[in-house]
Amino acid sequence: MARPRSFDPDEALDAARDVFWQKGFQGTSLDDITAATGLAKPSLYAAFGDKNALFLKVLDRYHARIVANAERILNEGPSARDAIERWLKGFVPFCSGIKGSRGCLSVNTAADGGSDQKEIRKRIERFNRKLEELLRERLHADRAQFSETFDPDAAAHTIMAIYLGLMVLAKEVPDAARVRATLDQAMKLLA
Repeated sequence: MARPRSFDPDEALDAARDVFWQKGFQGTSLDDITAATGLAKPSLYAAFGDKNALFLKVLDRYHARIVANAERILNEGPSARDAIERWLKGFVPFCSGIKGSRGCLSVNTAADGGSDQKEIRKRIERFNRKLEELLRERLHADRAQFSETFDPDAAAHTIMAIYLGLMVLAKEVPDAARVRATLDQAMKLLA
C-alpha cells in the first residue's frame, strides 16, 4: 500500500502559483488547483480557504520574495545608479525569451481582470508602491550623486513604469538583447 504524500503548504502554494501564473486568476478553476496540488477540495479549503483566499496567499508570497530581493539589491552597492541597474538587469531573464513568457504574476493578474476584486487590487497597488518607495529611498539617499535638477521622485516613478512595461511586454517573448537595450536607455535617466 502506497503511503500518502505528506502535506507541504509551501509546495502546495508553489503549485497553485504556477497554475494561476499559467491560466490567470480568472481562468483558473478549483479543479485546476486540486490537480496541481494533489489536494482534494475539502483539504484545499481547510488549508487555504476558497480560491480567492488561496490566491491572496500566493500573491502575498510572490510579492514578498520580489520585495525582499529588491531591498537586498537596492541597499547594496556604491551608488543608487549601480544598485538600480543591477536590480533591473536581474529581471532580464524574467521578461525576455521563453523563460520570460510568463511575465509577472502581479502584472498578469491586473491585466486579466483579477484586479477587479478589491482585495487583489489593494495587494497589487501596495506591492507597486513598495517597490517604488524602495527606489525613491535609494535615490534620495544618494541625491548628491545627481544634478541639481534631478527629481528622485519622478525618476523612481519612471523606473517603475519601465519595470511594469517590460513585464507586460514579456508575454511577447522579446529578445534579451532588446530588453537590455531598453534598460540601458532607462539608465540614462540616472546619468
